[in-house]
Amino acid sequence: MAAAMNAKDILRREWEERVEGKFVFHGMSAKDLGDGLDPSADPFMLIRPKLDQLIEVLSSLVEAGFKFTVREEHFGHVCEQDLGLILRWTRNDLGNPGIDFTSSHGDACGYADCHQGSQLKQNFKYITDHLPDAKGDPIVREVMGKAEWSLVGEVNEWVSQESPEHWSVVIWVRRSCPAFDGHGKWSGFAALPVGSFECFCENVAGVLDDRGLPVSAQSVHEALPKEEDGFTVRMHRPLRREDIEKVDEVTSEKERSAPGPRFVG
Repeated sequence: MAAAMNAKDILRREWEERVEGKFVFHGMSAKDLGDGLDPSADPFMLIRPKLDQLIEVLSSLVEAGFKFTVREEHFGHVCEQDLGLILRWTRNDLGNPGIDFTSSHGDACGYADCHQGSQLKQNFKYITDHLPDAKGDPIVREVMGKAEWSLVGEVNEWVSQESPEHWSVVIWVRRSCPAFDGHGKWSGFAALPVGSFECFCENVAGVLDDRGLPVSAQSVHEALPKEEDGFTVRMHRPLRREDIEKVDEVTSEKERSAPGPRFVG
């Protein structure tokens, strides 16, 4: 009779199955790749004060009862979300620097298709393009004055700029990349299948401790998100160019299989 697996063997088997040799993906603009990715670099630094002001104006509209839907389309797939939800996610993204990776290559293609390869730019462009259509709304007339409309125009002018060096790409990074070490917990509850074996073990053990469960094949399996459900992980450490395994241009063939981005708060 085979001996029972010990805790380290169980964790090793799960890490080898879910992490080693597997990838996560990030959709972006090739112009932003350079020598790698630095999560501390702020692409919105110059416009951030204006963005913060605009978010406050938009929040006032929402609080007053204004209804507005942010819509985007990628490869024939349409995503629609309420402005209030978009503002909540936008605040979180601007206040929590990092680079989001997804386990779904198709989702990454959808994000790469956003305006200039950025979901935030996509959202601000749609809002500032279409908010003027609601100038006749009584709530908009009450909240928006000359200064507020000038702010909308300034943000729209900035976000509408296009670079001739832009094209949509998806980068591949190994899930075992050291840049993911220390970032392997999701919503403080589930462990993510990323990072070195040592850090993976720490993250899974932490989740099991929170649940009051011992290490077993079942408990470790249930501590991780299902592969078919997908997951996102936010990278906070710099990613070296040599740690990027592959860079895919988002071609029409890939576009046909891409579902478009799923909104993740």
